[in-house]
Amino acid sequence: MSTPDTKTRILAAAEQVVLERGVPALTLDAVAEAAGLSKGGLIYHFESKEALIRAMIARIGACMQERMDRLGAADGKPGTWTRAYLGAAFPPPGTPDDRDATREAALIAALGYDPALMAPYAKQYAGWVEQQRADGIDPVLAAIVRLAADGLWLNEVFGIRAVDPADRAAVLQRLDAMTRPGA
Repeated sequence: MSTPDTKTRILAAAEQVVLERGVPALTLDAVAEAAGLSKGGLIYHFESKEALIRAMIARIGACMQERMDRLGAADGKPGTWTRAYLGAAFPPPGTPDDRDATREAALIAALGYDPALMAPYAKQYAGWVEQQRADGIDPVLAAIVRLAADGLWLNEVFGIRAVDPADRAAVLQRLDAMTRPGA
């Protein structure tokens, strides 16, 4: 198997270990076993547990960016970036994107304990904030929508019901509507 495929397999195995057994079970031995590799084979690709966690967090950001790019390409109107962010964070329930976003949220909640490990994601997020400022809508309104989405997302990550489930879709629709000129 080629190196990129092996790295992807290792990252998927690491995610599986964290999601099924928790961060304390995330050891190089456990990941190597889950990936079907020797520990030396894993270390060839990720020299330490910290390097593996950094790669996992980078993959989460890359997946979110991929969904945003896909959603933004289908829009092209003022507010596109903000709507893409909202749609990438809250994909339609039951879709593959929804399963990915749910997995990523669980991983961020589990792995986000160390600010140094989260620094690359924080840097990517800062870039998203800058992109949003050029979204073609009032930057303050765009920030309000993003921050509301972040708040809802974090509440859901930590199992806090901030919005009645019956109202969730309406809240997301209202946030989307706020990004449309003349709304």
